[in-house]
Amino acid sequence: MKLAVQIYSVRNAGDFDTQLKLARDAGFEWIESVASHGLAPAKFAQTLADHGLKLCSMHAGLELLETHPEQVVDACHATGCKLVVMPWLPRGELSATGAGWAAMGERLAGISATLAKGGLRLGYHNHDFEFFRYDGRTALEWLFEAVPASQLAWEADLGWVRRAGEDPLRWAQRYADRLVAVHAKDIAPDGPRRAEDGWCTLGQGIVGWNNLLPALRERCDLFIFEHDNPREYLETLRTSFQLMRAKLM
Repeated sequence: MKLAVQIYSVRNAGDFDTQLKLARDAGFEWIESVASHGLAPAKFAQTLADHGLKLCSMHAGLELLETHPEQVVDACHATGCKLVVMPWLPRGELSATGAGWAAMGERLAGISATLAKGGLRLGYHNHDFEFFRYDGRTALEWLFEAVPASQLAWEADLGWVRRAGEDPLRWAQRYADRLVAVHAKDIAPDGPRRAEDGWCTLGQGIVGWNNLLPALRERCDLFIFEHDNPREYLETLRTSFQLMRAKLM
């Protein structure tokens, strides 16, 4: 079982070394990166090692994956990482039709084939807009039905699933064959109007992580905490890690 933190959570805390120190001080041994944080592969790998951290997965944007996949492959090889996740679709890439989402699935399948040559697997990370419906089906359904699970895994951000008004466990079960990682995010009880962009420390919100974590324990072996805008970096990470460890280990 790998318990990790998406380092994007502490992007505003200081430089990369400061971010990594926070992750390690909170108890994490694994992180999920945002590409290679501007570092050459060897330097990136050494920086993680210097902090006693390992790379479970790497977020890499659509443009980077399509134009310079070799940079992603090299950084993953240097760190021993096997999973690359496409984390976000730019506004200009969001389709307003089911056919458009299916076409995106086919496009991601092409990227997956490129990464597979380097021994890497591609996953997709959702937000809430994948649950908008087009011709009776969600965008996520259109996307996944266009490409087999062997070519496109799912990093299920269940906080965003809940924010979309959907049942996180139902969707995790629906696409269990694709489930390669769970993004653990929690929604503040008073919602988006609250500080911290409406998110909160894991277990203190409305998503139901005290029940979700053990329910998913046998379905997945990679759980990644994320918070878009925490006020108390170390306390948020540490408390969230402690809940994950208590429920999963």
